[in-house]
Amino acid sequence: MSIRIFLGFFLAGILGLAATAVEAQEEGISEQFRIEERPGGRGNLLNLFFGSPPELPTDRGKLIIQAFRDDNGNNRRDPGERSLHGEIVCTVDEIEYQVPAFIPGLDLSGHYEVSCEGEDYLPMLLEQQIFIERRGQIIRIEVPCQYLGPPEE
Repeated sequence: MSIRIFLGFFLAGILGLAATAVEAQEEGISEQFRIEERPGGRGNLLNLFFGSPPELPTDRGKLIIQAFRDDNGNNRRDPGERSLHGEIVCTVDEIEYQVPAFIPGLDLSGHYEVSCEGEDYLPMLLEQQIFIERRGQIIRIEVPCQYLGPPEE
């Protein structure tokens, strides 16, 4: 019986030393390659079996694009200048959206190119770069447009 107890303590000691050596090696690798752990990612049984939880909607950025008819050509929305619904199409990340557009789910620290075009209207914002710099950031773009059709009477 005493031999079994001795072997049990002996094996526990060896396994403890092995675990300590592995932790020391992991720390050395982490320091060498500057690897940082995200909180909650290690030691959580739910993460081990099901993976990490999905990002919250508030972690992503949102883009709101509106267009208006710029009658006086000053590139600012003045009282009386009407909104254009369905007249302008904007492309964001190679996906076309009809304006007005609400575009959720933009990645944090993501760069996006916005370009707009229309048939009867010329958007004065032909191309713009946006950058999501904060969690849950909302960016609003108002696109001034000039009418291309025949003069109205």
